[in-house]
Amino acid sequence: MNAVHRLDRTTIVLVEDDPLSRASLTSLLESEGAHVVAVEDAETGVEAALELLPDAVVCDLDLPAMDGFYLIQRLRDHEIRGDHAPAIAVALTGHTDESWRLRSIGEGFQHFMMKPARPDELVTLLSDAIDSRHM
Repeated sequence: MNAVHRLDRTTIVLVEDDPLSRASLTSLLESEGAHVVAVEDAETGVEAALELLPDAVVCDLDLPAMDGFYLIQRLRDHEIRGDHAPAIAVALTGHTDESWRLRSIGEGFQHFMMKPARPDELVTLLSDAIDSRHM
């Protein structure tokens, strides 16, 4: 990664049920200067996102109990009702079918990324999206 921390002063809620993926993504994002709240399920992710109103949410779509679509629906509803700026939302999935990308965008994610996420690609996507949000 760059010597410049591309995600300084950025709050990110990361929702990933796989402990190794969650730990590696947390480490990656924190190494770029982000404050990361990493959780393992959609309900806890919703609670964190509603409380923090983060700059970004990175969410696995396949989660136990409730999926990533549940999270994004709840988050977008809260943002609309509270007149909050929408968080940048990135859907992560191992599904390769185009229908998953289309559904995730239709449900409220702005970005879709296949697993395993490529570190530099994820950081660049988040950095660029957050920078353009603040313009």
